[in-house]
Amino acid sequence: MNIKASEFTLEHLMNLTETNGEKWRKLELILASADAWGLLRKDLITALGVQRAKRFLMRYGYKCGEHEARILKDTIDWDSDVDWLVAGSKLHHLTGRAYSYPEHFQVDMEKGLFNVSGYWIDSYEARQHTHYFSLHKEPVCYYLVGYASGYTSACMGKQIIFKEQKCRGKGDSHCSYIGKAIEEWGDEVNEEIIFYEDNDMSGELDQMYRNMEMQKERLEIGFLLSRNLNKELLEGRGLTSFAKILGENIQSQVIIEDQQFREIASYGITPGMEKQLTAKHSWSDHQAVSSANNIVEAELPGQTFKLVTAPIVVKDQIYGFVTIALSKKVDSFYKDLLERVATVAALQIQNDRIAIETEQRLKGELLEQLLNSEKADVTEIHNRFSYLEYDLSVPHYVLHINMENKQDQKEKTLGNDDELAIRNTLNNFYQEQNKYGTNVLVLTKWNSAQMIVSKTFINKEKCTIFQFAEKLLQKIDGVNRHICIGVSEKTEKINDFHRRAKEAKQAAELAKIRTDESRVLLASDLGHLSLLLYAREPDELKSFAEENLQPILDYDKARDAELLRTLFFYSQNEFNLHKTAREMSISISGMRYRLRKTEELLGIDLSNSNNRFKVQLSLQIFLLLGKITF
Repeated sequence: MNIKASEFTLEHLMNLTETNGEKWRKLELILASADAWGLLRKDLITALGVQRAKRFLMRYGYKCGEHEARILKDTIDWDSDVDWLVAGSKLHHLTGRAYSYPEHFQVDMEKGLFNVSGYWIDSYEARQHTHYFSLHKEPVCYYLVGYASGYTSACMGKQIIFKEQKCRGKGDSHCSYIGKAIEEWGDEVNEEIIFYEDNDMSGELDQMYRNMEMQKERLEIGFLLSRNLNKELLEGRGLTSFAKILGENIQSQVIIEDQQFREIASYGITPGMEKQLTAKHSWSDHQAVSSANNIVEAELPGQTFKLVTAPIVVKDQIYGFVTIALSKKVDSFYKDLLERVATVAALQIQNDRIAIETEQRLKGELLEQLLNSEKADVTEIHNRFSYLEYDLSVPHYVLHINMENKQDQKEKTLGNDDELAIRNTLNNFYQEQNKYGTNVLVLTKWNSAQMIVSKTFINKEKCTIFQFAEKLLQKIDGVNRHICIGVSEKTEKINDFHRRAKEAKQAAELAKIRTDESRVLLASDLGHLSLLLYAREPDELKSFAEENLQPILDYDKARDAELLRTLFFYSQNEFNLHKTAREMSISISGMRYRLRKTEELLGIDLSNSNNRFKVQLSLQIFLLLGKITF
């Protein structure tokens, strides 16, 4: 009796009353646990990776489909060849693999026409995959695809290829398939054709073994690198040891640089490679913002290696770069090692910054007492600074920095943002100057700061204290800021610091009201006026000078005359008429006219010694304020 596919049941293959399974043995069929099969599938994917396991499972499914098609053909009399063909999907359902539901079925076995599509409902393979793994990016019913391809190929007598379109294993609501003859697929099934080729798999196994050995070696390298990095970090060995550890582990040249691409540490750099091996080639300003946590690759023209750079990031701010030169493929292994070194380097930098800030805070407290407390025990302060490896006994300069709002004359106090920006700039300047030893100490306050600088450091920098102060001014100056710096004379002994601090503060106060371009004023330029500055405020001195000399200032401005300049040279030449006339290259009569006009405007007699002293003092103040120029 001929059987239709719709009538097909497992009883056509087995007798449920059999005790020895003889019929199944003859058919070369077995029953197996779906859970056990799912575990085998999981182990294959874990050991071989998804792609290689996919090939094994598809080949296995293909052979199963071919075999079962032959069995069903030989053991059952089918009503038609189409029933034999459809029985394969029925067997899926009967054995619990999936319920196969065709949506489109266009088959002519005599003409070799085959084009079908449909659904696999409740695929056991998708269910087992999601039990052991997360959702995959591609369909995962490899066995079902292989089985359908093998079964239909055996029935059609030609190569039929099935592909899964949707799959619950990748998050779809159902599994769906399309099956067509190989010639109808074109280039879409090149990968599947390779999978079904009956090649010797020993090469695959050898490759798998080599990959496993390589992975094992890389895991060991990663473990040793992390262990050694942590050890060096805890022992405080620094960035040089980090570069060496990375270079030795991956056999590569390594360089660690700061934000300005200046070398901090390196390993194994070949002579002549210094200009090429730098993060400058792979990093740019826009990446500093958008790619702070990314690894960047760069190819150099004419070179056989790539530069691979990882930023050293602390609190979303880039403090440097780790760069390696690789002449091999840059994969996740090298990127991972580079990230580990960059992370440990960031920890090292953060530790250094915390240590510096803590030391700076402690030194700041001592500096506050040293500079601003008249009754401070300077000997005790000197001893405590000695514990911090800083010598106060050598000559120093004291700097006082005044910071005001330039735009708002009523509210001269700087805003929080400007204040914070200046503090950060001063902190960075402090760390930059102390990179190779403590040379500068800074005490920041609200809208002001104090600093001491050793004369030894100034000499080493081959600059003057004025040039150093100008450099500092350029660092912290801004559009909305009015910054003035006063510089004391050098200390000769540790008891001088308090007096020099007052001296620097007075110079800074006077610098605020100067009309001269420079906003740095040296206390040494004050001369004998420094005695008056301790007794009076700078604004009072300015008012005193203007009160005495304002009439001739107004006269000079209105008539473009030189009475103030003439009076200055007259005082400098001991109020001698002839000497002044010779120095200024004017006639005696012209000189007499200018002096009479000056006496008339000021309402004084310049032959009077008291008047002369008052004029000389006023002229010195104007000279200091920049109102007299030559």
